[in-house]
Amino acid sequence: MLVCIPAKTQFKRILVPTDFTDVSDRAVSYARNIARLYDAKIVLAHVNEPINPIAPPEIVWFDELTELKKDAELLESKSAELRGQGFRAETASLTGTLRDEILSAALQERSEIIVLGSHGRSGIMRILFGSEAEVVYRQAACPILVVGPHAPQPEDKPWHPRDIVCATNLDPDSAPAAAYAYLLAQEHQATFTLFHVIDSTHATVDEVQAAQFEKALAEHLPENEKPVFTARTLMIGYRLGSTITDFAKERHSDLIVLGAHPASAANTHMPRGIAPEVISEAHCPVMILHSY
Repeated sequence: MLVCIPAKTQFKRILVPTDFTDVSDRAVSYARNIARLYDAKIVLAHVNEPINPIAPPEIVWFDELTELKKDAELLESKSAELRGQGFRAETASLTGTLRDEILSAALQERSEIIVLGSHGRSGIMRILFGSEAEVVYRQAACPILVVGPHAPQPEDKPWHPRDIVCATNLDPDSAPAAAYAYLLAQEHQATFTLFHVIDSTHATVDEVQAAQFEKALAEHLPENEKPVFTARTLMIGYRLGSTITDFAKERHSDLIVLGAHPASAANTHMPRGIAPEVISEAHCPVMILHSY
């Protein structure tokens, strides 16, 4: 189940991994807007690969140290820019694997949300190199706001989602994520749509499972809270992730919420599941919440 469903969202500590690319810069922009709303501290984190322990030629060693210094200076300049704009900002220059260091930093900083840029790798690039972003959002204990390659540059104002789509398979285990998304929509007075997509091998919705999901959803909402939302079910043969993103695009949604099960790093080299497909195609950020 979801670790925690707060009565009111409090994103006071935001962790933003950056590799200094345009996608990361867009993630920083979203983090900035969230920080405006919650008066939050932003921690910019950059992960460096460890220097090869096998003694390289002196010139190679020097070049690696020079690059590390340049990265540290660039990280500090971006943090200074945020402070110059009135934000509370710090840096974390880390060495190791992105997965281990970001997850460790999130725990150390007690981060309440991670805002993460993703390049949305697919095809042969995914098989060869995997998706480090996917490892993070499938393992982190806090919500992850993933800014994919097609998410727009946000306007420079406090974050207020206005149309939220929560995609679910009606598994009762996913009810906590749906409850979190619903309460987030209530907080922002946003339109909330519970979107259920099934493949064409199932002729109808499993009514028993649907009833169990609704019961589980009610258990994760405040007492006497009767959710009001639009529910829609669509049957389709394949590419369920594309169906979700197409629906959100038609609605001009500004947030998609998904539940995701933890997965190993090896699984991120396999063909994409629904969550990576949604992230790579969505025209808005995607919030990932854990289902256990």
